[in-house]
Amino acid sequence: MGFIFNIQKFCLHDGDGIRTSVFLKGCPLRCIWCHNPESLAKVQSLSFHNQKCTVCGKCLAVCSGRSIENGNLKIDRAQCTVCGKCAEVCLHDANEIIGNEMTAQEIMVEVLKDKMFFDTSGGGITVTGGEPSYQPDFTLELLTLAKEAGISRAMETCGIGEGEFYEKAADLGTTFLFDIKCMDSEKHRKLTGADNVHILQNLAYLMERDADIIIRLPMIPGCNDSNEDIAQLCVFLNNNKGRYRYAEIMPYHTLGLGKAEKLGSTAAYTHDNANETDIARWGSLFASHGTDVNVSK
Repeated sequence: MGFIFNIQKFCLHDGDGIRTSVFLKGCPLRCIWCHNPESLAKVQSLSFHNQKCTVCGKCLAVCSGRSIENGNLKIDRAQCTVCGKCAEVCLHDANEIIGNEMTAQEIMVEVLKDKMFFDTSGGGITVTGGEPSYQPDFTLELLTLAKEAGISRAMETCGIGEGEFYEKAADLGTTFLFDIKCMDSEKHRKLTGADNVHILQNLAYLMERDADIIIRLPMIPGCNDSNEDIAQLCVFLNNNKGRYRYAEIMPYHTLGLGKAEKLGSTAAYTHDNANETDIARWGSLFASHGTDVNVSK
């Protein structure tokens, strides 16, 4: 049984072709710019959409941790047990419980509905999150079922999992969408809550295995995109050219800010979307070091 929070179909940027992306809940990192804060905890979460709320008061009858102040609904998150009763009585879907358990077989039923699109586009299933290595047995079961069904397999990972997990995933012919957030280990710790020593060891192992690797470079303005940061990335990418398929810049976007607000939390990093000037600068810096990179949409 796995804990997921979304199955998104017809994805075009999570690997080759048309893909169905399965988002798992739970991640050991705490990147200050996280785009999917609803994925961090491996438990259900309450998302409150204030714009949808009409302050009808129905949820007050089933939750003692709510009140109406100055015409607005207030939630005492400390009292919330994520029981889901507020979502059951809400007439306008303002309350949403994020996360549910599914078996790998149940997920494959949904994935197989789009097999004809995979076959014609070279697509398949992409396991993402959250962090797939945080639910290793379930992820491997899902990848195994996909292989048995003749479906292409990909996994987006921060690389933090156990080496044995990546070994087994590689044995299944998985394409790894592998994040490198920055090369400096201490800076990586400050930005994500963990150093990158183990992460780079896992990446080195996959390269030695000649695994299919697409390196993803989250570029966060004013955070991990200094001249020095990019120079260090270029040294690594140039030294390992031919050991990965290609590298792509993942420009920062602000979707995580609204999600964090709905979860009742405050994002640790706030910034406008990466703009054309940011992207042009990054591209010029990589090019100046002779490093080829793509830019993800």
